[in-house]
Amino acid sequence: MKNEFQNKIIKISIIEDSEIHREWLKMKLADEINIDAVVSIDRFGRDGIESVKHYKPDVVLLDFQLEDMTGLEVAKRLKIHDPKIRVFALTAHTEALIIQRIISDKNIDAIAIKGSPYFEANFLPALTHIIEGGTYIDPSLLKKIRAYNNLNNLEQLTKREFEVFIQLNSGKTDENIAADLCVEISHVRNLKSRISKKIKMCDIDHVISKIEQNSHPDLHNLIR
Repeated sequence: MKNEFQNKIIKISIIEDSEIHREWLKMKLADEINIDAVVSIDRFGRDGIESVKHYKPDVVLLDFQLEDMTGLEVAKRLKIHDPKIRVFALTAHTEALIIQRIISDKNIDAIAIKGSPYFEANFLPALTHIIEGGTYIDPSLLKKIRAYNNLNNLEQLTKREFEVFIQLNSGKTDENIAADLCVEISHVRNLKSRISKKIKMCDIDHVISKIEQNSHPDLHNLIR
């Protein structure tokens, strides 16, 4: 399908807190003839947002779990600034609850899993596909969430509750979370209690259908 990105040179920004992954992304993109340049590379979400505003890239490669804010918050601010920006989220998370929240977010156009067996092979085809207006999800995730008939619904969690939920799933202690968020440990424990009360069951068939309907034909067999 013809769209505004075809027949033009693509500019890309990277927001990634891992130096190893920043260098890998730069290397993968270096020889692509339809990519003009990696116009900005940032470690922190706030710096990345400012770089995007300045350099006006077409695509942002966004680490989901940054040191200063979540990828969901960064993506939201990027889309407010320019709804046409394509956001390709990269994450090491594979927990079904977190993935459901990412996939359901209207500001995320694609998601790949660092360390997935599909990551390196699918990265450039997936990038091309989302530039053309499509959607991509790492096939390993789709296979995993298909095993769930229902998932706990995270839609009711506030931004702060979701941040705590992510950090808990990363194995952080209450003390570490409190230090990261600059709050008292008692506040973290109160948030944990509220999270457990809000989580409910919901069907994710619509999530799977959304991804499959927008999958690139060349990637569809892998997803299956």
